[in-house]
Amino acid sequence: MNGSTLDARSDEVSRIHVYRGRASKMKHIALLLSLGLALVPQAVLADQAPVPVCVNALEQLEALKTVAPVYKLTRSQERQYLSDADRPAEIARLKTLVAGSCSTRPKHRQREESEAERLHLVRSPGCMQDRDRLSMMERKDARTPEDDLARTRKRVIAQCPDVDLSDVWLVEWIPTPVPPDG
Repeated sequence: MNGSTLDARSDEVSRIHVYRGRASKMKHIALLLSLGLALVPQAVLADQAPVPVCVNALEQLEALKTVAPVYKLTRSQERQYLSDADRPAEIARLKTLVAGSCSTRPKHRQREESEAERLHLVRSPGCMQDRDRLSMMERKDARTPEDDLARTRKRVIAQCPDVDLSDVWLVEWIPTPVPPDG
């Protein structure tokens, strides 16, 4: 090999090392970013969209302010109810969380409260019932007409997207008694 060929090979090897070094640095940066994001305290929706701690705490306060019983789902999908005696302490804990995690800037706080209202609706007994109804309509043996299924699916996805309901207080559905026809 002559000198110019060796120089060209040397340049090529140097470029490969630089490229591999950059790729390695990019992998390390991506890993550090993903670890950093994993450490940010958040609640997670079922579709993996993060819910800020403030929004979750505001929604949970709304759930606890209702007069209806509230419960959390256990791993086996059983209901664990919050006792009336423990409710004030849980409300105080959530208020502390709101004070420490929510914005003091009016426009940001208004946005957080709006997101919490939306989350409260999505976690509501009505939305849970709509998601259950859709699930029954989607069963193969349901024989639901395609246009009804498509219309219901579109409405439920828009108004009641699927959310992670683990480790959150849920409001129990209390049906209103229907007076007998008389």
